[in-house]
Amino acid sequence: MSFLSSIWQLLPSVDWLFGTTEPTGPFTPTYADVCHARALLKTLKLPTELVLSILEHAQYWPIAEFSQNGRKVHANASASANSSSAAALCLEAEIYSASVVERIRLGGETVKIKRITFDVMSRDQGWTSEDTQGTFSTSSWLEVSILRDASNINSRLPTPRLVNTWLSSPMDYHTNMVGRGWSLVKRPESALQGPQGGEGDYAWYLQGNRVMASGQEYHVAWEEHGLSEVNEGNEGAGSGEGFLNAFRQGDRVLVWARAKVRSRPRIWF
Repeated sequence: MSFLSSIWQLLPSVDWLFGTTEPTGPFTPTYADVCHARALLKTLKLPTELVLSILEHAQYWPIAEFSQNGRKVHANASASANSSSAAALCLEAEIYSASVVERIRLGGETVKIKRITFDVMSRDQGWTSEDTQGTFSTSSWLEVSILRDASNINSRLPTPRLVNTWLSSPMDYHTNMVGRGWSLVKRPESALQGPQGGEGDYAWYLQGNRVMASGQEYHVAWEEHGLSEVNEGNEGAGSGEGFLNAFRQGDRVLVWARAKVRSRPRIWF
């Protein structure tokens, strides 16, 4: 571990070696930084396999960021409506179109997503008829889908209309889009969480809202094995089981705001 720690201390100094200013905030390597770090480690006469292992251990990866630009999205579900559930699309990200991805491809390498991190602010409706205040036993939550071109003729497909999409669930969206050459990827059945039952397995549970709480910030990170070890204690977060392993080139990420009405059984004597 001492050797790896020493190597990690070397990596940010790549900028210094090439005559650039040290970063003042959290360091985020570019693809060029990764290539420079590899070259630096190779000067230590390390085998390629060890060089790659060191950078993997240090999580020295390029990053692409996507945001919703502050637009507020509401998902409302009412027992008096046609459906007791609602889904509102709040973010669509073409992750494989990011400039960093293109640079990696031009470098002759295959792009593989190592981690996906969600930083969101969300809130519950502010009231409950059950004794669940302050818990994550909630009927409002966020979830994530993978949208895929299922036609194999990507250049001819119309871009799906994703703005202000209101549905009862992602399964409705999938049904509407199949005829247009797009589909949502199914999650593993074992990844079902919270109030997702009976909705066709077309989304991964991302984060539940704390019942009757004001707007809160949530940070959820998923890796290949699921929820990142750094965030295992994140209350109300989805496991992310199978999410990163499901990705293919060209896939998009959809984030949904969800709400459901809980019905109580009626008993007569």
